Amino acid sequence: MNEFLRFKYFLNYQWKARTKYYLHSPFVYQFYLNVLEGTTDAQLIAIEGLRQQLGKNNTSISTNDFGTGISTSIKLSTLESKVAVRPKYGHLLYRLVKYFQPTNILEIGTSIGLSSAYMALANKTSHIYSLEGSEQLIKVAKLNHESLNISNIDIIAGDFSKTLSDVLKKMEQLDLVFFDGNHRKEATLQYFDACLKKANPESIFIFDDIYWSKEMNEAWTEIKSHPRITLALDVFQFGICFFKKEKLSKEEFVLRY
Repeated sequence: MNEFLRFKYFLNYQWKARTKYYLHSPFVYQFYLNVLEGTTDAQLIAIEGLRQQLGKNNTSISTNDFGTGISTSIKLSTLESKVAVRPKYGHLLYRLVKYFQPTNILEIGTSIGLSSAYMALANKTSHIYSLEGSEQLIKVAKLNHESLNISNIDIIAGDFSKTLSDVLKKMEQLDLVFFDGNHRKEATLQYFDACLKKANPESIFIFDDIYWSKEMNEAWTEIKSHPRITLALDVFQFGICFFKKEKLSKEEFVLRY
């Protein structure tokens, strides 16, 4: 990640970002109130308790990144603080799922299982398929899910380029997809194109780290311009896409969060 470039992106985001007082779209205004400004509840507190434990755990595990081909040894405390979804955006995921109640959820990139935990607890009737390339990360994620009494997540091991098509065959439709598995433009666009086949008017696609690099920002720019995307929301860390053609006109909003 180019820190200087990311800082430039952040300054530009801050310049463009708007609060609820500048929103003319009723749908986006309600999104701001219920998702960006939603309340904390006991289930979020339970996840934060788990995060505190992980943050103190200096056990090292070996991980393999299929996207880069690099194997590394990393502490669980580092994974919690540097790799896993940050609490601020984990809460956003939780409130988004709680508000829209998607039932068929796909996550590309499990890591240590925190992002899927936020989504799973927000709608316990949902079924989440989560893809992960590292066997060691999967072991950690499963232990974390067990500690939170989560049973509605299936983690699929293997290279995303091979496992994604198999999982999509099992899913009749995609109500929500969280793309967080490979921060390269080509791979991100490939996953997007594959998931489009199972999208419906109520689907929500969430892209993590849209300002991670120049090519990730290029991928986001291309995705939000796709003719099937009706509404694109930029909250800096996430880019969030909606497909509601009958209810929304083609728009893009940069929201302060």
